[in-house]
Amino acid sequence: MKNMEEKDTKDILSDDKIIELYWDRDERAISETDRKYGRYLYAIAYNIVHDHPDCEECLNDTYLGTWNKIPPERPTAFQSFLSKIMRNIAIDRFRKNTAQKRIPSEMTVSLGELDDCIAYDSDLEEDRLVRELAVMLNDFLSGLPKRRQFVFVCRYYYSDSVTKIAEMLGLSEKTIRRDITAMKSDLKAFLEKGGYSYE
Repeated sequence: MKNMEEKDTKDILSDDKIIELYWDRDERAISETDRKYGRYLYAIAYNIVHDHPDCEECLNDTYLGTWNKIPPERPTAFQSFLSKIMRNIAIDRFRKNTAQKRIPSEMTVSLGELDDCIAYDSDLEEDRLVRELAVMLNDFLSGLPKRRQFVFVCRYYYSDSVTKIAEMLGLSEKTIRRDITAMKSDLKAFLEKGGYSYE
């Protein structure tokens, strides 16, 4: 069994080779992407839409989106490139589902935690404000210790549950919740200091 697992790992193509398959319009690119990143992408979708059939559709749409973007794009960080496509597709599906009053996902919970830090109103859709807020969030993240950076990204980008983050880090849920509470408080103060007001 161990030898088979080792063989499977060795047979997985590098990102550069998979990208080359897309570039050559070789349909194996999709199966190789699924083989290497399928479970990872599915987990991102599930954290957002919380529905298995929807996750399958998001996965297929992600592969189609990747096929349509490469070429002309040649991503330097393939996993991040894929996760961005998946996240956008899953969020679109989530919005469609919530408009139809379907069950909310972990994303609702995680973003709801930031309500007292970041306002979600139509004014924030303006490109300039969104870019300014993104710069401030990046500055905030870069000042955090590595563990808290990991927790923040898992919770608010990938919408992972507190339980899952605790398991990944080998820490208690109480510790993760304490990190999240501290980060929310620090983020609010950081944004206010930078001139961003919730009101």
